[in-house]
Amino acid sequence: MFIKLDKDYEVKTTLGTIREIEKAFSKSFYEVVNTVSAMKVEQQIKLLYVGARKADAHLSESAFMDLCEEYLGIGDLMEYLEKFFYALQYPGLSDEEVQDRIQKKLQRNRELQASKGSIG
Repeated sequence: MFIKLDKDYEVKTTLGTIREIEKAFSKSFYEVVNTVSAMKVEQQIKLLYVGARKADAHLSESAFMDLCEEYLGIGDLMEYLEKFFYALQYPGLSDEEVQDRIQKKLQRNRELQASKGSIG
């Protein structure tokens, strides 16, 4: 995945990134995901930085923070975080492929719920 700032910055979306997120926030990945909307903007940018640092070890947190502050609006930040979380779950898939997987998973959940209702 890439974030467009003064140039395109790659953000790694592998299990290694998830482990780094857990270390940086001292929480499980799922706890981080569930609390992201309550985080301050600086914390949200830090989340993206963890992935960007995995792609470029020479990128400093302060430089990344400055670039995000200069080039992103809050809507951009939210969109990148959403894409980042999806890409961490399904690395290497396109947006369309991710959405297809999510729709299939939701459909399976609906079918499971429907079958539970017919059993009881």
